[in-house]
Amino acid sequence: MMLDTGFLKRIAPYIEPLTKEELAEYIAEGEESVRIREAEGVSPAEYLQLVENIGLYLGKTTGAGFDSHYQKIPLRNDKTLLVIQLPGGGNMNVFLTSEGKMILDTGYGCYFNDCERMLRSVGAGDFSDVKFVVCTHGDADHCGAAGHFPVLPVMHPVTKALLEDGSRGYASPNGREILEKFYTTTINTYSRMNVPATVRFCKTEPIGKRGLFSVIDTFAFADMRFEVWASLGGHIAGQVFLYEPDEGLLFTSDALLNFATLTKERADYSSIADSMIGSVNVNSETARIERRELMRIAKELDSELKRTGRRLLICCGHGAVSILDENGMLSPYSEPLYYAAGSS
Repeated sequence: MMLDTGFLKRIAPYIEPLTKEELAEYIAEGEESVRIREAEGVSPAEYLQLVENIGLYLGKTTGAGFDSHYQKIPLRNDKTLLVIQLPGGGNMNVFLTSEGKMILDTGYGCYFNDCERMLRSVGAGDFSDVKFVVCTHGDADHCGAAGHFPVLPVMHPVTKALLEDGSRGYASPNGREILEKFYTTTINTYSRMNVPATVRFCKTEPIGKRGLFSVIDTFAFADMRFEVWASLGGHIAGQVFLYEPDEGLLFTSDALLNFATLTKERADYSSIADSMIGSVNVNSETARIERRELMRIAKELDSELKRTGRRLLICCGHGAVSILDENGMLSPYSEPLYYAAGSS
């Protein structure tokens, strides 16, 4: 047995929410995942250390060890966009408006209380006045705290189906289904995913086009109106992008990342999923097409906005909010500020 007693004892605090039946399934999938990755050059010891490292990292970055880099971006009519780079996983985007808050991607469930404490510390109140929550896709670092908010989250119907299926490989057969399932159970459980049983769905019928992407819906909040673009499914099925033309905000979810702006610790943690699965994208070629198309569209939108003295702000799934530099590369829009729980 590769998942021996010593290993299971070490990860016991992280898998506590699993039922007896779920635990048996988890162990079986873990054994098979170890065998698959061993055949691909990853030793069993190395693989199991990756699994344990997820729990160790989330544990040390929750509570007193929580820290983040964040950008406060002023918007029109006294609104503010607060973009929080969480210590593990993707960004949480918080819109502060006179009509309450909008959350675009929630972070892990285990970070919810830390994020609320951070909001209070930086003078942004708490989550009691959240009026609108959007989850761009079904990975735990983008929807895992959705059930903690006082409103039902909005997501693509495929995202909800993926969450119910329990595997980020749902609807994306790529020959790595066991690896996808074991990783999904690991990250969802260790990070204490909390997604409500009932959610709100965005529309899915195309109403327009932005390059290769279908515009499938619009979301309105405060005086903002977001276009919802359907991804091509390269990273994960059901992923959506959002664009707010009046503010010049493009939310690319995990199709575009500014990896260079991550701290070494966050970059190392982000690499665990790739190492466990082989690729965090369920279809790497489609993901490359998406990245190229998003960058092409971003350049066009940025050129249009420049005529009015503005810039397109590219809000990546991970890393700093960025603009395109003179070479067409992502460059931080502003210098991120630093927050640490211990110094608040």
